[in-house]
Amino acid sequence: MRLTILALTFLVPSLASFLPQFPITTSDPDPGEAPKVNVTLYVMSRCPDARRCEAVFEDVLQTEGIVDKVNLNMQYIAKLNHSDPFGMTCKHGPLECLGNGHELCLASHLNLTSFYATLSCFNFHSPWPGDIGQVEFARQCLETIGEDWETSGVGRCIERKSKNGLGKEARKLLFENVRETNERGVEKSCTIEIQSTLVRGRKRTCLVDDGVWTGCDVSLV
Repeated sequence: MRLTILALTFLVPSLASFLPQFPITTSDPDPGEAPKVNVTLYVMSRCPDARRCEAVFEDVLQTEGIVDKVNLNMQYIAKLNHSDPFGMTCKHGPLECLGNGHELCLASHLNLTSFYATLSCFNFHSPWPGDIGQVEFARQCLETIGEDWETSGVGRCIERKSKNGLGKEARKLLFENVRETNERGVEKSCTIEIQSTLVRGRKRTCLVDDGVWTGCDVSLV
């Protein structure tokens, strides 16, 4: 609990400091009002450190007015390996590759609030990581938050023209995503990047590794 509170005391003001200065509102923002803050989480779907930082960031998103001001990008960490059925090797095994693909389908077809609600279902199912990577589990979590498997597009993404347990769209999303992560040179899950909307190239980065938070001026965590 202490870790979560300390991380939150940094992440909320850190994110807020990168937001343009205009009144916070819970209504839908005017597209021309101001740019959003780009936040990237570099994760693995069955990684304990990813689970920790995703839980903290969920609390950040629940802060009044924040969710409408954030563009969230999920980047997945794996080693490209063309001899592997998925074209990559995932640290926590093949189920993690599948889970990564499932989460990318969710992120691609849902709004941020619905995506994160489904991700929360993934992360707080007991025992964890349990069935992350299983299609039926992804479907169960999606329907738990009130989204439809078919009409949302998630089911088609995960299952259509399935090969090695992932649909064609999911395989494409996963390979391109992991390739981009590799090009950026990020290897640790969970890494959080917060980009400034005010100063080009300015960003803050923090890392959760074996439960320890570093960077992002979180020296007290």
